[in-house]
Amino acid sequence: MKNDCTTTKAIRHTIAAVAAMLIATPLLAADKVDFGKDLYPILKDRCLTCHAATYTDAKKGRVKKPKGGLRLDTPEWIQKGYEDDDGIVHQVVVPGKPDDSEFYTLTTLDPDHDDIMPAKGDPLTQAQQGLIKAWIAQGAEYGGFQAPEYINPKAK
Repeated sequence: MKNDCTTTKAIRHTIAAVAAMLIATPLLAADKVDFGKDLYPILKDRCLTCHAATYTDAKKGRVKKPKGGLRLDTPEWIQKGYEDDDGIVHQVVVPGKPDDSEFYTLTTLDPDHDDIMPAKGDPLTQAQQGLIKAWIAQGAEYGGFQAPEYINPKAK
C-alpha cells in the first residue's frame, strides 16, 4: 500500500513537472507563428482598448484617440508605427529583430515600470511574450490576415 501511494505521488509530480515545462517552454523556432490565429487574439484582448481607432466614450461622451498615436488594430496600422512629439516616426515592429521592436520589448519590462505594456491589467504572460518574440524573429509576417472591424467596447 505504501508503495502504491509513493508511486502515485511520484507519477503526479512527474506529470506536474512535465506540464510546467511544456507551459514554460518558449515556442520552438520551427513552429511558425500565425498572426491571425496566435497574435490577433492577444491584441484584441489586451491592446485594442487603448490602441485602436478613435471612438466616442459611451459613458463620458468624450472622443478617445489611440494612446500614444499608436494603432494596433490592423497590419497596416502596426506597420505604420507612431509619431512622437518631435515628429519622428517609430516603427514598433522591426521584422527579424524582436529586441529592436517596442511591440515586444515594452511587454517584457518590469511590471512596475512606467512604460510596460499593456499599461492596465496584468502583464502579458511569458507564453504571450514568447509568441510575439517568435513572430517578430520569424519576419513579422501577417499571412494575408484581414482584421475584422474592431468596435471598442467603451464606444457609443
